[in-house]
Amino acid sequence: MSNEEFTYPLTFIGCGSAFHTALGNNGGYFYHQGELGMFDCGSATFERLLRFGVLENVEKITVLLTHTHPDHIGSLGDFIFYSYIKMTPAFKAKLCIKAPRTLLMHAKDLVMRMGVEEGQAIWQPLEEGSTFGPYNVTALPAEHAPHLECYSYECVHETKNEHFYYSGDAKDIPQSVLNRIKEDYYQMVYQDTSFLDYPGN
Repeated sequence: MSNEEFTYPLTFIGCGSAFHTALGNNGGYFYHQGELGMFDCGSATFERLLRFGVLENVEKITVLLTHTHPDHIGSLGDFIFYSYIKMTPAFKAKLCIKAPRTLLMHAKDLVMRMGVEEGQAIWQPLEEGSTFGPYNVTALPAEHAPHLECYSYECVHETKNEHFYYSGDAKDIPQSVLNRIKEDYYQMVYQDTSFLDYPGN
């Protein structure tokens, strides 16, 4: 498949990072056979999902986490409650959260402290061979904040021969990804950037 034939796999619910509230928090999503697949669920994300009708006709949801900054998981608790109580069938877990095991446990601990209870969401460690909607997904450790575990992701749709890379506020691009960019392996690369120029950013 040539790059010209590739359709953008993700729609963005926001692209304003942490502080540009008019543009919402960074996060892409896609639909696949009644499933909504999302990268992260920042502080502004849940409200925007409802306002823009993103949840209409959705039967299940998978959220793939990059890290635990508020602009990436700040409304995850609200989203869990809403999916559990308001989406049909009520009082059944419909939202699956995926991430590498340690990051997943940190995120789960945070939302449990907000009052989310066991059984209101599905917590699924991301392991070799894991899927994300129609994609095989690989977690790549990313450097972002020194005190946080952070990941970017490589997503591959085998039957369509589609490949894309998604950054989770990574400061750089892994050499393996740079090599694949040079080889035209990816049809799309989503790399977070920032105009805030201060030491360490």
